[in-house]
Amino acid sequence: MKFRSRIFVFAGMLLMIFSALAFGAGSETVPVAGQTTLALIAATFVAGLLLTFTPCVLPMIPIISSIIAGQGEHLTKVKAFWLSFSYVMGTAVTYALMGALAGATGEQLQSYFQNSWAIGAMSIVFVLMALPMFGVYTLQLPSSIQSRLNAQSQKIAGGSIVMVFLLGMISALILGACVSPVLISFLSVAIASHDPALGALTMFSLALGMGVPLVIVGLGAGQLIPRAGGWMDQVKHFFGVLLLAVAIYLFNELGVVNELLLWGVYLLVLGVYMRALEPLPETVSGWKVLFKAIGVLLLLVGAILIVGAAKGNEDLYQPLKSDEPVILASSTGAGHTVTSQFPFELVRNMDELKKKQAEAVRNDKFLVIYFYSDTCGVCKKLKATTLKDPKVRQKLSEEFVAVRVNITGRSNEATEKIRKKYKIFGTPSFVFFDRSGNEMPEENFYGYQSPEEFYDTIDIIAG
Repeated sequence: MKFRSRIFVFAGMLLMIFSALAFGAGSETVPVAGQTTLALIAATFVAGLLLTFTPCVLPMIPIISSIIAGQGEHLTKVKAFWLSFSYVMGTAVTYALMGALAGATGEQLQSYFQNSWAIGAMSIVFVLMALPMFGVYTLQLPSSIQSRLNAQSQKIAGGSIVMVFLLGMISALILGACVSPVLISFLSVAIASHDPALGALTMFSLALGMGVPLVIVGLGAGQLIPRAGGWMDQVKHFFGVLLLAVAIYLFNELGVVNELLLWGVYLLVLGVYMRALEPLPETVSGWKVLFKAIGVLLLLVGAILIVGAAKGNEDLYQPLKSDEPVILASSTGAGHTVTSQFPFELVRNMDELKKKQAEAVRNDKFLVIYFYSDTCGVCKKLKATTLKDPKVRQKLSEEFVAVRVNITGRSNEATEKIRKKYKIFGTPSFVFFDRSGNEMPEENFYGYQSPEEFYDTIDIIAG
């Protein structure tokens, strides 16, 4: 039976890896940007593998782990695989729809779900998923319905495959890969060719690449989780802590509460939960000493984050740092003061943008438009790091007229007009214009750049 189970799991893994090939079998000889469709499938699959280890996709790991942990002692290797596989296929279906929509209309399905209602609802869902891990309550259907479902579930490997599949679809919309140069480069192929089938194919393959590590995690969690005993409660608590972290990660995208405050309270409570404030008995194992030491460290870090939030800071990595004006030496030897003011001025409609374009031409400066959204985690990272850098701010003030456009709400016709004019598919994105007011499409880019990279970018443009 063990041998048959291994064959069953191995066959499922092969099905997952090669389903992308079958998905595009009908068009494998169509050239796309100098490559065949099969080459594009392989490229997106590898890109998906790499995207799995980005902060935008990592939250999926505790989700799939908690699903496996929730199965308890009834979990088998085959069931662990099919639960993980169904979650991944749910994400793949959503990504395929996203790619088809992008190819047909030039839009991103995911972007419509990056709003306060969807993100807030998903945050609540993850909190509700976490609380049963601590024994607050038990999620259970009425016995009559449960008995019928259990009878049907015996016919397949895993009783909640459909629900896990749906959770995967929703997770892909809310927790999917952030707009990055990798994602945009593949989507742009479908958008440029106006081919919804090609868009669906590339995104489906990308999701499968992202899903391989998730399935491996699901299988690993299934083997590591104890089948019974006190350890089971500890494991469930661990995954409950991870799910709460995912909920906070999502809720921070709304920008309603200072991020430092939420993480500070979370780490503070976690430190207390790890008994950081309780004295150790005289005879105790080294592991318990280490456990308490980690709790004390989390307690201190949480307190620091809360103090940083009280000071009005928002930088998670430097919560106590103050934004003081920085004086840089100019080429003439005179001091140049760079204030803490954000370097990009907000424009709300096309008329305001045209005035800024005219101002840039009149002053013989370059123009840069920064497109962002309130629910974009990478945009927040840019604001906290790159766009706070004194050298970057000085360069922008000397050589550029810098403006920003908030495209959070797709119902805003004024900002939508700007977004569509410059064919912006997601955030963060930068559009550059030369001193004569002509767009420089070869310089435009999506995604995050470090302070050094961004400075080099605008320095070369201003050249």
